[in-house]
Amino acid sequence: MSITFEKFTEECKFLSPMKDFEPDTQIIEYRLDPLTKDSTYLNITALEAGTKWSLAMDEEELKQTIEKSRKGCFMCKETVSKATPKYLENILPEGRLRVGQTILFPNTFGLARYSAVLTYPDNHFFSLDEYTPEVLIDTFTCALEFIKRVYKEDKEAKHAAFGCNYLFPAGSSTVHSHFHLFVTAFPFDSIKRLATESKHYFNENSKSYWSDLVETEKKKGERYIGTVGNTHWLVPYAPSGTKEVQGLIEGKSNFIEFEKEDIENLSKGLSMVLKYYRSQNVTSFNLIAYSGPLGEKQGYFWPGIKIVTRGYLPPYYTSDITWRQKLLLRREEWFELPEAVASQLKEVFTA
Repeated sequence: MSITFEKFTEECKFLSPMKDFEPDTQIIEYRLDPLTKDSTYLNITALEAGTKWSLAMDEEELKQTIEKSRKGCFMCKETVSKATPKYLENILPEGRLRVGQTILFPNTFGLARYSAVLTYPDNHFFSLDEYTPEVLIDTFTCALEFIKRVYKEDKEAKHAAFGCNYLFPAGSSTVHSHFHLFVTAFPFDSIKRLATESKHYFNENSKSYWSDLVETEKKKGERYIGTVGNTHWLVPYAPSGTKEVQGLIEGKSNFIEFEKEDIENLSKGLSMVLKYYRSQNVTSFNLIAYSGPLGEKQGYFWPGIKIVTRGYLPPYYTSDITWRQKLLLRREEWFELPEAVASQLKEVFTA
């Protein structure tokens, strides 16, 4: 069974007041993810007409929001060592972990056995184009060092996920730039499903789904963006969010296997994606980095990153997550074709 890119269309008909109540027909396209068969739908008629949500950002409003948030910020400067928790000595004898610009400490409100925050005491806020490879290398290195220390001490904690809520539209509770890290004994549903479907594909085809996907997308040339070392970057055929970009790490299956070169490649690729977002006037994003179970070599599974953009900055913020995404579909309606996003990204994505 080869990888297939399935799509279906249907018509939405009504009498439009913008056409003096003459009949109007809009074409809705449904796409199925090649692996999971989850669906995403797009209004093709609106896309062809150039209709899209405005992404214009009020730079002055953002600047004021950042400046107001500096006062009393518990992640800034020396305050972070006074106002944040410490880990038990068996996990981190030093209490908190520091790597370059990054510091890691326990989340005051834990959501996993090991629930950490990573932030930058000397930098209150990073704009999207300020996430340089050097900043991200420190961040990923710190996260992976913590994951390895936890797993060495607690072999039950095999499942890890690393993520970011950038500004309020993405669900952040603070302006200060930071990431979150979970390590737990319980698998995360979405990652477990990816691994399960990847294994099914491998059993049926005797090949990795992810290597087949990369090979197929390279040949098609519509959504594949580029390569940085052993990382591959593309826009998913049936994305789960606006301007979604996916990075895949070839040759590894879980975070324990990551080496310095993997971190550098991942950081360089992600930095270019964030610069692209900034060029598109993106205000906010969500990100997840995931892998297979720690310490388990799975030839059929590749770790990866998924990153999606979010809505507007307050006071003009309107959430782009509604009952449809949260409860009904658990996916995103799309107002941009994946192929269009990939074409834009290719212009700025260079190793």
